[in-house]
Formats: sequence, C-alpha cells, structure tokens
Amino acid sequence: MLNNYLSSHNIIEKSLISLKDFKNLKELSTFMLNDAYYHELLSATEFLDNPNTQQFNDLEMMYLFVHNKKDMNEKKNRMTNTKQEYIRDLLIIYKQLLDNQLLFNIELTYVDKHLTPSLFQSLKHGNLRKYQEWLLTAPLGKGAKPYAVATLSRKMIILKSFLAYLYRSEYIQVPLHEKMLSSNVREDDIPNRDLGSNEVIQLLDYFKDHPIIHCFIAILTTTGLRIKELCNSRICDITYQDGDYWLNVMGKGRKQREVLLHPNIIEGIRVFRLRRRADFVLDSTDDSPIFTTANGNPYSYKYLSNYLTKHINKANITFIRMRRTPITPHFLRHAYAIISAENGATLESISPSLGHSNYRTTARYLEKRLSRKNSASHSWKNSKIIKNL
Repeated sequence: MLNNYLSSHNIIEKSLISLKDFKNLKELSTFMLNDAYYHELLSATEFLDNPNTQQFNDLEMMYLFVHNKKDMNEKKNRMTNTKQEYIRDLLIIYKQLLDNQLLFNIELTYVDKHLTPSLFQSLKHGNLRKYQEWLLTAPLGKGAKPYAVATLSRKMIILKSFLAYLYRSEYIQVPLHEKMLSSNVREDDIPNRDLGSNEVIQLLDYFKDHPIIHCFIAILTTTGLRIKELCNSRICDITYQDGDYWLNVMGKGRKQREVLLHPNIIEGIRVFRLRRRADFVLDSTDDSPIFTTANGNPYSYKYLSNYLTKHINKANITFIRMRRTPITPHFLRHAYAIISAENGATLESISPSLGHSNYRTTARYLEKRLSRKNSASHSWKNSKIIKNL
C-alpha cells in the first residue's frame, strides 16, 4: 500500500492504490478520502518541484487531483464533502470505462512501471466520445432511467476538470478535455421545483401528527437551508440576539451565513428532540448535532433526503399526485425563495439568505412562478368569452 512505499522513499515500482486491493468502490472511496497520504506523497516524491507523474498510476492521479491544494488558506480549498463527491463520481466513471472498454473501442496501454494498465493514458478522443454518447441512454439513473441532465452535467464537469489536470501534469499527452461534448444544463432542462404557500400549508397540515417530518418540512421551508446544511447543524451554531434565534451555517464553498429561526421553529426543534429523548438547551460549547436519528446518530444527508422524498410523495395530496416529478427537500428551498418574494422580499435579500453567489441562480428559482403570475391569460378570467364557454 501507499504508506509502505513512503517509508522507503523509492520510485514507485508497482500499483500502490489498486482496485484489487479493495472489496468494493465504497471501501476504496473511504481510503481515498483520507488526505494523510497526500501530504506524505508530496514530501516523499517532491511532486511540486519535480512533477514526474509517470511514476503514478490512474487511481493515484485521481487521489492527487481530488486533494490538490491551490491556496494557502485552507478555507479556499475543496471541502471534505466536495472531495467525497469527486471521488465517488470519478471512481464510477473509471469503472464504467473499464467495464465497457470493448464497447468504447479502448485498447489498454500497459506501463512498464506498473502491474496494471493505464486507462487514462490509453484514451483517445474517439473513445471518450463513444462513452459520452453511451451515457445519454444508459439506464444508470434512478428507476433504471438515463442520468438526469443536471447529474450528467455535473459528472462531465468533474471528468473534464480531471482530464485537464492529467494533461497539465503531463500524465497524458493528448488534451482530451478540449474535445469533450458539451453537457451544459439549459433553462428548459431544469425541472419544475416550484412550491408556493398553498402547497406548503397542505404539506404541513398533512404531517401535523408526525412531528419529525413536520419539523423538517417547516425548518427547510422557512430557512431555505440545503439538506446537507441541516444535517451538519449543531447546537452551538444557534445564537440568540436582539430577540431572535439565528443559526450559523457553513454553505457551499465554505461560505458562512446566518438564517433566522422563528419562535415556532424553535418550538418544533424542541418537540423533535423531545421525541428523540434529548434536551434542547442553547450552549455555545455543545457541538452535538441538532437533528439525530432514533439511535442518536447524526443524519446522513442522503439518507434524510431519501427519507423525506419517500414520505412526502406518498402523501395523499392532490398537487403531489398531479406532479410529474417527485418532490425532494430541495423543492422546499425553492419554496423559501418563492414565498419570500410573495411576501415582498427582493431578489437582493433572498439571494444571500440562500447562500447563492449570484442573483441569477436565485432568479431561476422564481422565473416559472413569476411567469405564471404575470401571464396575460389571467386577464381572461372575467372576460365574456370565458363566462360564455
């Protein structure tokens, strides 16, 4: 393994991070998320001063790419959850390419220094194009359907960034990233995630006797929190100032913001924790999670997202039955933006409250609802034609 090599400080003579060393991709992902080897590897090989990347294999290059530091300020480098997503997506792509190499006409090239061939050094533009075309129809998404447009776009952005890194590092000699097919998300590709006051009230009323789900729906709607931000929130993140409760949140890109917790939301949290047999006392030194499972463990954001999605879409409510796509917790974030606008909040105040870097992202949350609201067809409601149909 990698640490055995580091103790010798010799040039790598065999594959140190290899698929055969791990039972499954989950185990490999866990190993690659540990950045301890990154610092030792840089020190042992003087990677920064003499970037001879030919001594590494594909998985080691993934490892170096994911943990690559660009700034002295640690807050400006990739966060752990971002690294986790990069590792997961890159390993899935790597396995897809390996499993279907005949379909993509990939001829693997063996490198003398390694016991395993290099997939990325074997890739040509034609192989990558065949892979991208295959992704459009392969049943890899939810319900054995193709990937959603946004999912496909995210994966291709990560792959393109990685291939550019390999080229800059002279690990590959062909700039594969330059000819990748575009996978940008168009406005028309964005699913309708609109929820307004009426829909949220129906959801809250439906789950009024389920304090756990009711609390989650209430807090996500009234704060605009991402599900991951909710799961990462701790008791010490709540402060009380000038008669209001505030939750300090670490969002995307390590951007901090405060969200207002209304008094009835605080009461909902209290009821939630009571059901979990836990006290709710504000304490600046208590770094335990606010929301825990019945076993007292912090929620995994993916588990909680799936849990809420499952129960919300089983609700016997007309607007849910009529929807073409299932409602996820992210819809409640859209609801926060829409309801804020309905109550007079401006785009300039909604955007930072959601932790958005630019107003354009927030505007997308509001476009479809405002388009319907401003439709000229509303002027027909009292027309003679409608009344005499």
